Amino acid sequence: MKFDLLTIDDLGKLGRGRSRNRPRDDKSLYGGIYPFIQTGDVKNAPFYITSYSQTYNEKGLAQSKLWKRGTLCITIAANIADTAILAIDACFPDSILGFIPYKDKSDVKFVKYCFDVYKTTLEAISKGTTQDNLSLDKLRKIKFRIPLHPNQCKIAAVLSAYDDLIENNNRRIAILEKMAEELYREWFVRLRFPGHEKTKIIKGVPEGWEIVSAGKYKNFTLWSLPQPSL
Repeated sequence: MKFDLLTIDDLGKLGRGRSRNRPRDDKSLYGGIYPFIQTGDVKNAPFYITSYSQTYNEKGLAQSKLWKRGTLCITIAANIADTAILAIDACFPDSILGFIPYKDKSDVKFVKYCFDVYKTTLEAISKGTTQDNLSLDKLRKIKFRIPLHPNQCKIAAVLSAYDDLIENNNRRIAILEKMAEELYREWFVRLRFPGHEKTKIIKGVPEGWEIVSAGKYKNFTLWSLPQPSL
């Protein structure tokens, strides 16, 4: 497979987010309908950015810029070279770069994976005496090994399929954890365990249960629970 050494400017348009108002935490900017993405939102996004902690109103939008969905977000301060792709139109500050690929030149998913691979290098060149920062000038000097566009799409499709599978499994695990927590609360906090209708509660403990110290058992146990009679 043929690879070319290309800069980020060879692959698409790169620009900084915008938040011109000072102070940036001016409350009059917030509380509208326009998502405002911050570096933490990029870092916490699994692949696509779908959630956010703040929104701009019309005043906030006027001093910022609304980036279109499909834009690759790249953090350059706070946390360096974290990336995620916008799944929504959103604003973000100048601590985040926005990358829009050239049609038939680069695939945004492939470029995101390139940043994942080069993350250690980008972090190293961002080291500063006071605060780490990845400047536009530094980033534009990096050359990435890039295959032809059709091959980029094929590679990104394979990798993103695995990412989708991992994300789906993570969601299933989260659902199972919530189910386990709810079952625990139902049995041991609300005391609505199987057969609870016929069980007496004596001093806050179901009849037939006993309170024991955790050290009595190898596995941590609060109460020993007998099998309910049917």
